[in-house]
Amino acid sequence: MGDPADASTQVLAFGPFRLLPAQRMLLEGNAPVRLGSRALDILIALVERPGEVVSKEELVTRAWPNTFVEETNLRVHVGALRKVLGHGQSVGGYVANVPGRGYSFVAQVTREGPPAAHDPARERLYNLPPTLTRMIGRARVVSELADHMPRERFLTLVGAGGIGKTTVALELAQKLDESYKDRAHFVDLASLANPQLVPTAVASTFEFQTLSQDPLAELVVLLQDKQALLVLDNCEHLIEAVAVLTERIFAEAPGVHILATSREPVRATGEWVHRLSSLEIPPVSPAPSAAEALSFSAIQLFIQRAMASLESFRLTDANAPIVADICRRVDGIPLAIELAAGRVDSFGIQELADRLGDQLSVLTKGRRAALPRHQTMRATLDWSYQFLPPAEQVLLCRLAIFRGTFTLTSATAVATCEKLRAPDVFDPIANLVAKSLITADVSGEIVHYRLLDNTRAYATEKLEQSGEYAAMSRRRAVHCCAVLDNAERDWERQSKTEWLRNYARWIDDVRAALDWAFSSAGDASLGIALTAASTPVWFALSFVREYRERAQRALEAIPTASIAKPELEMKINVALGAAIFNTQGIVPEIATAYARALEIAEHLGASTYALRALWGLARERYVQGDYRAALSFCERFGQVAKTSGDQAADLVHDRMMALALHLVGRQAEARLYADRTLNHPAAVIRTAHKSFHEYDNRVAARSHLARILWVQGFPDQAAAIAQEGVAHGLSLEYPPPLCYVLAYAACPIAFWNGDMAMATSYVQLLLKQSANLSFGYWQSWRYCYEQVAALGDDDGTFEFKQRLDSLRASAIGPIYSDLLSTLREELTGPETIARAEAGEAGWCAAEILRVKGMQILKDGGPNAAEAAEVPLLRSLDIARQQGAHSWELRTATSLARLWRERRRIAQARDLLAPVYGRFSEGFATADLRTAKSVIDELA
Repeated sequence: MGDPADASTQVLAFGPFRLLPAQRMLLEGNAPVRLGSRALDILIALVERPGEVVSKEELVTRAWPNTFVEETNLRVHVGALRKVLGHGQSVGGYVANVPGRGYSFVAQVTREGPPAAHDPARERLYNLPPTLTRMIGRARVVSELADHMPRERFLTLVGAGGIGKTTVALELAQKLDESYKDRAHFVDLASLANPQLVPTAVASTFEFQTLSQDPLAELVVLLQDKQALLVLDNCEHLIEAVAVLTERIFAEAPGVHILATSREPVRATGEWVHRLSSLEIPPVSPAPSAAEALSFSAIQLFIQRAMASLESFRLTDANAPIVADICRRVDGIPLAIELAAGRVDSFGIQELADRLGDQLSVLTKGRRAALPRHQTMRATLDWSYQFLPPAEQVLLCRLAIFRGTFTLTSATAVATCEKLRAPDVFDPIANLVAKSLITADVSGEIVHYRLLDNTRAYATEKLEQSGEYAAMSRRRAVHCCAVLDNAERDWERQSKTEWLRNYARWIDDVRAALDWAFSSAGDASLGIALTAASTPVWFALSFVREYRERAQRALEAIPTASIAKPELEMKINVALGAAIFNTQGIVPEIATAYARALEIAEHLGASTYALRALWGLARERYVQGDYRAALSFCERFGQVAKTSGDQAADLVHDRMMALALHLVGRQAEARLYADRTLNHPAAVIRTAHKSFHEYDNRVAARSHLARILWVQGFPDQAAAIAQEGVAHGLSLEYPPPLCYVLAYAACPIAFWNGDMAMATSYVQLLLKQSANLSFGYWQSWRYCYEQVAALGDDDGTFEFKQRLDSLRASAIGPIYSDLLSTLREELTGPETIARAEAGEAGWCAAEILRVKGMQILKDGGPNAAEAAEVPLLRSLDIARQQGAHSWELRTATSLARLWRERRRIAQARDLLAPVYGRFSEGFATADLRTAKSVIDELA
């Protein structure tokens, strides 16, 4: 028979659950149950010894080894554990409290063999929030909806507030999650006030960039190849925006199914509406027994919550009719039932029923559908609130200032005062969690609390009535500043996942704090400080367009604000320059923002921000085609970097100099800097990305080196280095650096080499990556390369001329026009030629002048040959001066052809053959094949 399975690999089964201690996993059926590590430690300790009393001290030691914690922490996690497990055992429960001693696991436990293998990769894709209470009474509805969902594609759950729409949506999403290749994605719209931000919020849950003027169009593009379930929760206040969004997704992203919750139908094309009814309640007559009452879902929910509030509570034949009456009088609405049941420990069933009648008089009039959504829940919340002890009332109202989740530390920082000290916060929060006025998410190492939306709205009104709203708003803003003070530093020290886990959840509170700070009742000085501190969060979450507007608002407020901290103005201007570039492209405001930041940085001696401002100014000059000014800023960057002693700044300087020298045409010097960027110590390379809006060194350095190598006459090496840059860009899973190397190196080098297959591949990759970005800059490059690839041969038709004119007109700046001219001779316009003749085209001046000579020949005329020789000879001279052997080869080939036509065969051969002979690679490229063909013709 063999040895019995090792105990560490066994499965402990109870009710519908299976506990895998070795894998630290709890399954309900075959689905993983999301449970925090502390609660899981407690569960394992209890289930391993069923029927025994495990002391509180032992449980605390098991869950918090070598750490002193308050008993409140144990109570919170046991409460969370009970909510996840529910109360099985008929009217009993799984975990019993033994007063004065500890806890006992009272269900029967059986031991099974080792579990089947689990796929951790699929678990990492899980996007749904944890369900903190078990769903009751909706199993059949969920099963029916799950059957219909794949066919209908777009389902909206509609019902009154507190009816359980979110609970059903989450249960349905969990049931369907594994059936979608890209799984389910949950978007809570409750905290979103601006309808324009709905597409951005949806894209954020897919971890894509959505920063453009038309984020919806870009969102639809990125969803077109997805097979996912999109869950949109709390849509009612943004119903118009949700209708537009869902219609577009339904029509253009067939693999994305939509599950929405709302208090009214979205009324969008393709929508299938399911109105969620109240939980089942017993009829008035005859009065039910305990067993009969338990067959109704409203009673089941009441019992679950009542037992969580008072462990000794049991449903009996005597109290079953009273419980049934309570559930009927709140119309079977789950939230109202939970709030009612939470007061059983204070009043008992009969007194609770007596008080409930007076407090819910509004609820029983006119039938809920005609009442405002908050009025129905206000009665329940009024009743619940007035029974709270004064300390809990004060704390609940003060905690309503938080718009997202908060920790015990945050609650203490904001809510405490002389009358409410930090130690006095612990028990009231635990009590408010038990009474369902606050939810506790214990799925992580740190417990995160949150007020339900209706509770928050109600408590906020109370806070305003108390006169404390302004004070709490100020405290929240101060606390947000303190929390985010290290966000930028941690950006470089933590993984993206860890960083987002620590900081992303603060975005809703930052929004609310900034709205208050810049209101007439707020404090603009605090708003300015918070704008600066929160910058990394906006960029990391792709809310750059919104940040740009908020940064501009902060800068406008500085002259009249009571603040004397120019470093904040400096920091905001640096980030604003990047935000404008990312969202609006090249506009004068970029240079204005960076120049102001540089002025302040130099005055303060703030070298880090002086470097960032100089980096931004150099980038702005690059794209404007002012290569000499860009080089000047790079040289200034080097001077500041030298005095700062920052090795990473030295690396960035080398990278900047490589590009600037390349652009002005000093290729040999540029090559030295480019080679050096790849040979810095690895530790320096890893830290060279000193800001959240700069480019990755591994990608940018290879982009620059690849271009230099190509111009110097190493086309194969250039293509290989560009391909390395693309690979690095793909590994980052962040589009801007990848778009950078594609637009500036990989795509043009493929075109220059005549490798149309590779060019097409890179253009398609750029198309895919830039579709996820919000700004038009990379979109313009994508359009350029797409159109060049599709241009075809010059057939002399009007349509071809139109395509040329459209391409030239789409140029967004001189750097765009310069590069465009190197891809096809027909794309070189008179303005670009004028730049080359004035000495402003730098790196590509030789090629542009060559094209001018070819245009003169094409136009014809009695002296065309002699006239064409002038720019061709000048082109040849510039190429030789710059060491630009690839441009020299093109010009030598064009001149050799011209001289051959004029019977100057020997001169043509003597010109072209030595140039061709200097090449040691690239013989399969278009230019070298053409040159070889001309040489053969001259033999």
